[in-house]
Amino acid sequence: MRSLFISGFIILITVHSFAQSDFRKNDVYGELFGNGMGVSVNYEKQTGNKPGLGLRIGLGYASADQKFRVSIPVGINYLFDLGNHKSFIETGLGVTWADQEIWKNAAPGEFHQFRPGFIPSVGYRHHTPYQLMWRINYTPFFTKYRNSALFIGISVGLRV
Repeated sequence: MRSLFISGFIILITVHSFAQSDFRKNDVYGELFGNGMGVSVNYEKQTGNKPGLGLRIGLGYASADQKFRVSIPVGINYLFDLGNHKSFIETGLGVTWADQEIWKNAAPGEFHQFRPGFIPSVGYRHHTPYQLMWRINYTPFFTKYRNSALFIGISVGLRV
């Protein structure tokens, strides 16, 4: 009976240790430029138990007509693992809702409305052993008012 208990305990410990993963599904990070158009704070959640499809939402501030304007970036992304669960190629598609002043130079006194900007992205992401993440993305944007083909976003944050 004692050996059966010890054997069962060892099997339980072994199964539990193999079932644990160091992959964390959530990221909280700050971004300079990128989808938020200026400075933004973002939350991202991976939908699976390994890197792959993720959803993001954020709150940003960008400068337009010498005032700070709010932006709300939302989007999806996909992480392509480069083989070690630490380095990834990241692709994504986002929509950033922002005051139209960010997208164009409207006349003073014009009524401010939120308008969408479409922002695809591709870049490199790295996860450190200390649950930190950083990334650099090419994030051009396309709107009714103007487009920018040369726009780079830099992010640093925590994996939680």
